Amino acid sequence: MTPYRPGAPGPYTPDGPVPGAGGTHVTTGPAANRVSAGAGPHRGPGPAPGAPDGRTSNPRGASGTAGRSPAGSARSAERVDLAVAGATVLTPEGPRPGTLLVDGGRVRALVPPGTRVTAAETIDARGLHLVPGVIDLHVHFDVPGISLETDFHTGTRSAAAGGVTFVVEHPFSDPPTTTAARYRDKRHSAAAGAVVDFGLWGALTGPSLDEMAGQHALGAPGFKAFLPENDMDFPPATEADLLTGMTTAARLGARVLVHAEDRDALAAGEAALRARGRTDFSALLEARPPSTEIDAVREVLRLARRTGCAVHLVHLSTPEAVDLVTGARAAGVDATCEVTAHHLLLNAAELPALGGFGVCAPPLRDERHVERLWDRVRAGHVQAVVSDHCPYGRADKLAASDDVFRCPFGIQSVQEYVPLVVGEALRRGMPLADIVGLMSEGPARICGADRSKGALRPGMDADFALLDLDAHWVVSSERQQHAEERWSPYDGRTSTVRVVRTVVRGRTVALDGAVTAPKGSGRYLPLSGPARRPSGEAPCRI
Repeated sequence: MTPYRPGAPGPYTPDGPVPGAGGTHVTTGPAANRVSAGAGPHRGPGPAPGAPDGRTSNPRGASGTAGRSPAGSARSAERVDLAVAGATVLTPEGPRPGTLLVDGGRVRALVPPGTRVTAAETIDARGLHLVPGVIDLHVHFDVPGISLETDFHTGTRSAAAGGVTFVVEHPFSDPPTTTAARYRDKRHSAAAGAVVDFGLWGALTGPSLDEMAGQHALGAPGFKAFLPENDMDFPPATEADLLTGMTTAARLGARVLVHAEDRDALAAGEAALRARGRTDFSALLEARPPSTEIDAVREVLRLARRTGCAVHLVHLSTPEAVDLVTGARAAGVDATCEVTAHHLLLNAAELPALGGFGVCAPPLRDERHVERLWDRVRAGHVQAVVSDHCPYGRADKLAASDDVFRCPFGIQSVQEYVPLVVGEALRRGMPLADIVGLMSEGPARICGADRSKGALRPGMDADFALLDLDAHWVVSSERQQHAEERWSPYDGRTSTVRVVRTVVRGRTVALDGAVTAPKGSGRYLPLSGPARRPSGEAPCRI
């Protein structure tokens, strides 16, 4: 397997034609989203009105007028592989109308509407918003563990359908990815199944501390430490493990990711509740109160200050924990944090109705916590919004009806979380650029992918999604999902945002929920280390 190198020359694949070559004509819009092979060009004299000029012009054309965008420029009638016309493009300088040009799998330029361009493929995106491809920093695909190739195929198909163009998978595979050899094997197996690009986090565990350097050399930008006991045979990290692992990570220039819940407090809480015969859903919330997260985050940040290690706190569920990270950043610690879709979209009062499908760790919090967590997101104190996708089987999740502590922790949501979170953020008055930035540029910086991913700049990978922000659809996991076992805590929820198309390196991988990319077309991206030290607390804007 040849790993993907950012900025490598050549078309989408080294052994295949440029996507869209040979007269493919693509029409995309809120009401018409079909691919028709062999459609001819505009028959009148000159180009289709308002459309890029070429042998595969789009009869629907583009709309609007604007000056040349600072995102890039192109010569009139320049030849490119792909032109996306008519959308509002979310550039690093803000939203711009125009035609996005893609060549060799990378962004060439954004030119004013109506610019004459020769393109092998044209996408009519009038009425849509073109946003950078979503980067999901937190996915688990090796569940239920059929094979890494199959699991990554299924998981990345779900990601593609949901507007996600790059994922970073965590080391809870079978066996756990705790050695350099296992990391190398996982990289190869995953690439054989993936349909979007991906990276892999390494592992920080007591038995494998001497394997961190080997994993880093293979492209691990950071290492996951899990503080509580777990059902994945992933050794929990003690304080001594964290101290040694953080010291090593700081020397390597890598980041340490931590699932921060106090192990001793969790064990004592569960034991006390079981002794009273309590195994109901409320018992889960009592066994994992906010203090178990807050105390653990405080300890991780203390060790980060001591070692100089960059840290990333995963799936924070309490505003107080986010505030601790914000304070540490202000004091000079390279500390970032993420929140999940389910901690923003669901609350503890819904858990009895959701059953096992809403069981996660940390658990869902009450509505007051959810509202205050949104306050931190809007204020720019959170650096990423993720799915924490974990596709356990229905039977395993239904075990919670008898004993909530026997239910595996995890929520399946990589396909639904982007439109649902974006829609909810817009409903709350959050600018589109801010929420998309927390799903693209922010995550790219955290995992070290920002040289090629996360923004629509000339020379960057042409990873993007077309969103309809005026949609009305109802989540149905049975009809829509690509998961092996189709379930979602969001079944029946209405969304006002729809993912129309997902594009990776200039190639459409999903259209209206149907995955079009072949198995193995996704590429592994070796990542270089932690983000640049974040500055300030302004909301993340692309």
